[in-house]
Amino acid sequence: MLSTDNGLEFLGEAFVNRAQQAGLTIQYIQPGKPNQNGYIERFNRTFREELLDQHLFVNLDDVREAIYCGWPSTTRSAPTMRWTT
Repeated sequence: MLSTDNGLEFLGEAFVNRAQQAGLTIQYIQPGKPNQNGYIERFNRTFREELLDQHLFVNLDDVREAIYCGWPSTTRSAPTMRWTT
């Protein structure tokens, strides 16, 4: 079972079909009730505040590299990183 909000990315035909192919059911939370999906809402907030809002990324590969190099502790330096604070 997947518990998600009612965002457009979770209502699309491709997502719903893929979930069905994998044998999963989708349980949508009530609109306006993010506390029903609190764990992922907290993760999204932390991810945005501690990584995405702290750096200026040039492209998606830079974000992937930052995650790979140690998020949540992205403060250590890595010579291959191209993003800046």
